[in-house]
Amino acid sequence: MVSSMRCILGAALLCSCAFVSLALQDAHRPVPKKQPPPGTLHSIIVKGNHLYSSAEIVRYAGLKIGQQVTGPILEQARTKLQSTELFNNVSDEFRFIGNPPAYDLMIEVVENGQLFPMRFERLDVSPKAVQQYLHDHVAFYTDRIPGTEGVLKRYTAAVQEFVAQTNPSMKVKAQVSNDDPAQLAIVFAPDTPPPTISQVIVTGNQAVDTGTILRSVNQVAIGVPLSDTRLKLILDGAIKPLYAAKGYAAVTFPKVETEPSKINRGIVVKVEIKDGPVFKFGSIRFRGSGMDEEEIRSNIPFKSGQAFNGQQVDTFRLDLLHRMKNRGLLDATITTDTQPDDSNRVVNVTYNISAGGVYSFQKLDIQGLDVTTEPVVARLWGEKPGKPFNPDYPEFFLKRVQEQGLFDNLADTRSDYSADAASHAVTVHLYFQGGKSKAQIEKEKREEEERKQGDGTWSPWP
Repeated sequence: MVSSMRCILGAALLCSCAFVSLALQDAHRPVPKKQPPPGTLHSIIVKGNHLYSSAEIVRYAGLKIGQQVTGPILEQARTKLQSTELFNNVSDEFRFIGNPPAYDLMIEVVENGQLFPMRFERLDVSPKAVQQYLHDHVAFYTDRIPGTEGVLKRYTAAVQEFVAQTNPSMKVKAQVSNDDPAQLAIVFAPDTPPPTISQVIVTGNQAVDTGTILRSVNQVAIGVPLSDTRLKLILDGAIKPLYAAKGYAAVTFPKVETEPSKINRGIVVKVEIKDGPVFKFGSIRFRGSGMDEEEIRSNIPFKSGQAFNGQQVDTFRLDLLHRMKNRGLLDATITTDTQPDDSNRVVNVTYNISAGGVYSFQKLDIQGLDVTTEPVVARLWGEKPGKPFNPDYPEFFLKRVQEQGLFDNLADTRSDYSADAASHAVTVHLYFQGGKSKAQIEKEKREEEERKQGDGTWSPWP
């Protein structure tokens, strides 16, 4: 009897353990996500959008108020928006009430903020016409777009469709261009390499002679691949400074035409120049800090009322920057804004000064000298630790050492320095190299010439 009870109890325990084991296994199994019941879309709210309207986002997602929706339909709408590559992220939340349920949906987007302007090169169509076609045929059209693969494919396809109406054989490609270093852009152009500039012709110029203009333009234009932006930069950079130096601050290029060269495969650029009136200096202002304004003004080589000279403006900027750096302001920057006032025919000039922190000389590092001469150089060094660092002083010091001939067999010297941006401490490095000194080389050269003249072997003819 006892034996039977033990068997029954053991069987019960085994069954109990089996149930516990199964229960534990069920606890670790993922619970299938319950799909929301089908219902009616009651409302839609869009958050996080700035570039694209809420109505456009909802329309592209394929959603309408009053339509029947399910979980998969809402997920499909979210995925469709994400696939545009206009958004770094798209998420949604919803709630439903009633029977049948009514859905309130919120879509939140994070827009791609890295946008580029668009340009259209060598397509033989009006840029405005292309933009209008894109506006009418591309979802979420804007003048500035991300450079993602998906976005570029959609825009390129639309540009291709428009160009094919007049030139079916042309193939269009899009790429991010750095023709203008100040502003990257997405350029739509034929997939063939651009032609290069082989000649520049200028007309209409009076204040600056043609030869001077062509010498300035040709050295930066000939052989350069042609693009509208690159050509504008060439004209602005090579011609405008020539005019600005003579007071012509409003020179323009009313007509720029290109045509294939008749003597090579390049392009001839024809530029019409309009000199414009002569301008004078207007107001001269300084923004920022780093030097006493009275000291600055006392060194300005021009003043209000004089004929404007753009070269003088930049020369003074460089001189001022050099003097700031010599006072230890190694991070100093100065930019200029020149604003022509056409009504008064003056140019108002503003110097924007950013001084940064003062760097101080801290340590001298001498290389290339022996233990006897190195201390001599160190004693001659005049800068004291903690004094604002003058970056011109090391080379001045080495030149003085060379001129005084303090060391024999000193062939070459140079210097550089390392500056710690955190502590603003500067270590100066002086490098000395042995060999014949410059004075010795010049002496031997003179002696050789005198010897040749004395023994009759010298001749002025090679």
